[in-house]
Parts: sequence; structure tokens; C-alpha cells
Amino acid sequence: MTKRRLFTRLGVVGTLLAAALVVAFAPPAQSIEASLSAVNSSTWQTNASVQGITVAAGKAYAGGRFTSVRPPGAAAGTGEVGQAYLAAFDATTGALVTAFNPVLNGQVYAVAASADGSRIFVGGDFTTVNGQTRNRIAAFDTATGALVANWKPSVSYRVKTIAVSGTTVYFGGSFGLVNGLTRNRLAAVTTDTGTLLPWAPDVNGDVYAVDAADDASKVYAGGQFSTVNGTNQNTVTSLDPVSGAVLPFPGSSAVPPPNGSCTTRVKSIDASGDTVYFGNGGDGGGCFDGTWAVDIATNTLKWKNQCLGATEAVKVVNGWLYKGSHAHDCANQGAGGFPQGFDYRFLLSEKLTDGSLGPWYPNTDADPNSVTNVGPLAFATSGNDLWAGGDFLHVNGVAQQGLTHFTNAAPGAAPAKPAKLLPYSVQPGVVQIYFPTVVDNDDSTLTYRLLKGFSNTTIATWTAKSTPWDRPWLSYTDTSSAPGESTNYRVEVTDGVTAVRGNYSDPITVASAASTAYDQIVNADGPQAYWRLGEAAGTTTSVDSSGQSNNGTFTGVTLGGVGAIAGNTAMTTSTTTGRMVGEKGYSFPQQFTVEAWVKQSGVGRGGRIIGFGNGKTQSSPINDRMLYMRTNGSIVFGVNDGSQRTLTSPSGKNDGQWHHVVGTFDNGMMKLYVDGVLSGSALVGQASLYYGWWRVGYDSTNSWSGGGATQTGMGIDEAAVYPYALTPVQVQNHFAAK
Repeated sequence: MTKRRLFTRLGVVGTLLAAALVVAFAPPAQSIEASLSAVNSSTWQTNASVQGITVAAGKAYAGGRFTSVRPPGAAAGTGEVGQAYLAAFDATTGALVTAFNPVLNGQVYAVAASADGSRIFVGGDFTTVNGQTRNRIAAFDTATGALVANWKPSVSYRVKTIAVSGTTVYFGGSFGLVNGLTRNRLAAVTTDTGTLLPWAPDVNGDVYAVDAADDASKVYAGGQFSTVNGTNQNTVTSLDPVSGAVLPFPGSSAVPPPNGSCTTRVKSIDASGDTVYFGNGGDGGGCFDGTWAVDIATNTLKWKNQCLGATEAVKVVNGWLYKGSHAHDCANQGAGGFPQGFDYRFLLSEKLTDGSLGPWYPNTDADPNSVTNVGPLAFATSGNDLWAGGDFLHVNGVAQQGLTHFTNAAPGAAPAKPAKLLPYSVQPGVVQIYFPTVVDNDDSTLTYRLLKGFSNTTIATWTAKSTPWDRPWLSYTDTSSAPGESTNYRVEVTDGVTAVRGNYSDPITVASAASTAYDQIVNADGPQAYWRLGEAAGTTTSVDSSGQSNNGTFTGVTLGGVGAIAGNTAMTTSTTTGRMVGEKGYSFPQQFTVEAWVKQSGVGRGGRIIGFGNGKTQSSPINDRMLYMRTNGSIVFGVNDGSQRTLTSPSGKNDGQWHHVVGTFDNGMMKLYVDGVLSGSALVGQASLYYGWWRVGYDSTNSWSGGGATQTGMGIDEAAVYPYALTPVQVQNHFAAK
């Protein structure tokens, strides 16, 4: 019978059946898993940032710093239409609504709509609209586009945020007076005539965000303040919607108090159903920048996500919380995503139940020349879509300034094209195939089919989860071909709607006899990187022989020495920091193998052999997942799970002979092999969550047990990294192939 073998990594959906090793078939993936397509719709652009958006009466109203708008695809300065600070766009086509052309003399920060969509309310720095006095707040009729004549509260300074609840308009900002009466940074007026209401919470700092519960039971406000009505309120408060009294708010403990290195502020609020969601932005390294959710009935905390990178906008759409931020570290403190150094992700989704990151991966950038330079600043929805405004210049890598629109229209984003397969056959009648999963920007779970021959016969199926920062590998062992037969393979991936096929592999002739070639045996086991280190003296680049294009750069080494494997030379560290670093970065591998041959001579000499670190061109401040040699010749395998965990072999391996060393890690199970023999194992915790590079040779080991040995003169050969834990049989096969 055909044997099928699947190695799983983080997030892979599948089952290993120990007896038969058969792939478990799973239901097909669902396109647009996140409820919104990651493909942005065509819409007009702005020439500067959008700071507030709302959707009403079939139009999206955007306010901000911009002074002109232009069609989609038009470069800056091309096709510009003068329209300063406030504009309307068709909510379906994204086209400019030319009939709406108000003239304001200052920028807009906030735009909100009445419940019936008949009016929009705007706030900002302006003092006139269409030549009429409107001090920082105004209302427009959405049917006619006209300024509402009898709605004209007079606000003394900036209006930063507006929320409409029933017949009440709540607004906040930097002001101290409304209609000449004291209103310290929060106020309320009626929707019909703008009559000032007695609601007057006393806030001692600027208000950035305000929203009311859907049932009108509470009003929430956030900003740069520490007291409300004379009581301590750390950047956020819950208020009675009629009296303005401060309400008990135990959930606000999610926000850490300011200290000398961190001040975090609530910058966005969205109340939806029985829950209110908050977004924070902090000043200072590691300061709270994340999101949190509170039960409206009890004001108790539901969850907290501590991604780093200030959150500027949050909005619930179709069962997901969408987030605009410049997130740069979502790996630590339970945030459940990518590590520092991977990328900036300006658009994300989160589960409403626990705040974990969802399967939605479009992206913008941030305009480095803007005042804010943070990316998305404001969200709005009509129920099944998301309008995003900000200071960005590109969306999904394509020029699109200031404004973009996402819908739930099928088919959504397509999966990326699978890589061309690299099958190997080193045993009679057996072909081994390993390949990485791909990313679909609005589906994390995809279905893969392995196709054989030009007939494209399906011989294996998997369902696997992947993200831009974590792409597991899948594998298959095909025993259905006769020795000597020539065949080929390709992979098809589908999100349930769109199927994408990779290129055919090069034809492979199935082995008739067992191979004894070391490099063939290694490559048959699917390395993620394989540096043979056999380059000629004077070469600066190490070629990745795995076919995964992770070439490396040599520093402080001598090439051309006698290697561990006949016919191939080796690298020797000629300085105390001699190394080779792969050019590709990876996110916190939790299943991996590091492997190399090492030769070191002399009492007191050892050094680092191969491992992972967050320094590409310098010593790594954070490093683990490594093999190194102590001064007594012991081989050590080290992983950091919050503490430095090590396995240590018997001493004496600095005897001037080549030794085969392997460290494997499988979601907490670490094993060390030396010369084909298991030297130790231990079950530990999750390996450290950081972004880094695989390095051969030097990196700092001074803080590790027995580390810091001088490594000058260390020979290293046939270094490889795998995206799974090699089995004892595979390790023994590699050692025996010398």
C-alpha cells in the first residue's frame, strides 16, 4: 500500500496516524474566512491624510487634512480635484460625489452619521463652512448635501471625536467651552437643533475617542486624561449617558498606569452589541499599544491583546474586530502573531471572543512625510464592508493614498502560487517530497493537493493553516512508482473558490538502488536550508543547496579545507567571530532541526557551530536553537523557553576529528544526537518568540552554560536546517552516509 507521511508544524490541521502514516483528509477551506476580502476595491484617493470616516445614505464621507482628491490609479498631482478637508464618495463604486462640495477653512478630525443616515456631523479645527460661521462642529443633510442651517453649536477649540446615540450627539476634543458655557473636553447636543444638553463631564485632558453603547446605557471616552469629575480615570472612562456621572469600570484595569518609561492612551473605541472594544497607543518601548474588550453590562474585562505598535482605529464588521495600527510585535505576552523584525502590519483582524489575530492580511504603509506617519487612522462600515482612511501611500503594494475600501465580495484574495517541487529518490521505489505552505491574504486555512504526472492525478490531500509569518511545511513519501520509472509532481492549493497550481517539478527517475551520496540523502529529507560550505577560497557567498534560495554571507572564515564528506571542502573559522549567516529571516520556529559536521582541536577550544539569532550582521542580543562546543569538547544543544535549557554530550569532541552533531526540537521536545547516537532529550516549554536568521559559526554564547569558548580554527561542514524534527533513523542515515 502507498505510504503517506505528513509532518505538522504550528497551525497545521491534520492527523498523524502512527501505524499507517496516512494523511487525514479534512473539509475544504472557506474563501474569505475573515468576512472581508483582503483585495481592496477601487476608490478615489486623497492628497493627505484622512482622519475621520462615516457611511450614510449610500455615501462614504471622509474628513481630514487633504486639500484635493484624485481618481484611483492616478499618481499624486495627476487628475487632482480641489476638495479640501471633507469629501463624499459613492459607497459602492468609490467615485467622488461631485455634488457634495462643502468649503471648510480648517481640517476635519471626526465624521459621524445619525442612526437613520439623514445627517452627518463633522468636527475639527474649522470655523466657517460655505462662508457661514461653524465653530469646529457642523451638520450636513445627506440627501441634499446642504449645511444644516439651524444646527450650529459653537465650540471653543478642536473637536476630535463624535458619536451619535439616538437623538444625542456626543463629542470630545480639546475645548473648554460650548456656546460660551463650560464643557471641559466632552459635551452633548441634540441631533435635530444642536441644543446644548446639561451632560458635562469634567475631563482634565484631551479626549481622542468617544462612543455610546448600542443600548444607550453607557458612554465611553478615551484620551490623554487622568481625572474625570475629580476622580482618577486613567485615559479611559465610562459615563452615565444622561447625568455624565462616572460609572464603575473594573475593566479599565487593562490599561497600565503611566510611569517614567510608558504612557499609554485610549485612541479608538467601538461599542458593538454587548461589548465595547478599545485600541491603545503608547509612548515608550514596550508600552501597551494593543486592544481590549469589555462587557458593557458589567464593565468587566473580557480579553486583552498586547500587540506592540499603536492602535489608531478599531471597528467590528461581520463577526470580526478590524484593527488599524502600525503593529510590529504581536508574538509576545499572548498576542498570538508575528515577532519584532518580521514586518509592520498596518491592518489586522482579531477574534471577538479572545482578541487573537484572525486570517486577514492586507497591508498599507505610512507616509513618512505626513504629520502623523502611522498608517490607518479611521475606520467606518455600512455593515458588510470597511472603509479605511489614514496617512498611507500604498495599499497591498499598489499606490493608493489616504483612503481605501474593503468589501465581502467574492472571490477574495487568491492563494499564492505554490513553489516548484524538488522531489528526491534515494531508496528503491521511494520518492520523498517536502514543500512549504503558501499564504492567502483572507484565508489562513487552505487545502493542498499533491498531483502526480501530466495527468495531474491527486495522490495526497492536506488541509493546513499558514500566515505570512508562519508557513508550515508538508511532506509526502510516494511508493507508488516502480524503480526506474520517470515521473513528476506539482501542488495545487485552493481556498474553496480559487485553485492555483504550481509548476511541474523536473522529471525524477525513481531510484533502483539506494543512494550513497551524502548531499542527495540530506536533500531527500527536505532541508529548509543546506549549506555545503564547499566554496572556493576567497568566495563571499555560501550557496544554499536545498533549492530554497537561502544563500549566506561568509565573514572571518577560511574556505577550501578538507571536509567531513569526501569530495567536498569545508569552512574553517579563521577569527574568533568567523561565521556564515543565511539571508532569509524566520519567525520563532517551534519545529526544527539543526545539523552540521564539526572539527575542533586543542584543549580549551570549542565554539558555536550552528543556531538561530536575531542579529544578521552583528552578534545577536537574543539567540538560541543552537549547537555549540564547550572547552572540554562536549557538544551542547540549547533552547530558550524563558530559561536556558541545554542538553550536553560526553566530553572530548575537540579531538581533531569530524563529528556529526544534530539538535531537534518538536514543540517542546528537544533531542541531541552526536555521531548518530542520542545523547540526551528533555521536554521543555515553547522556544523564544523572535524573528531571526540561521547562522553557522559564531554568535555569542557567553551567557550559556559552558559557552564562550574560543572557536578560532573550528571546521564546520554540511550545515543544514530543517522545518521539522528529524527522526532517529534519519539522523543515523545521515551519519552513516559519511
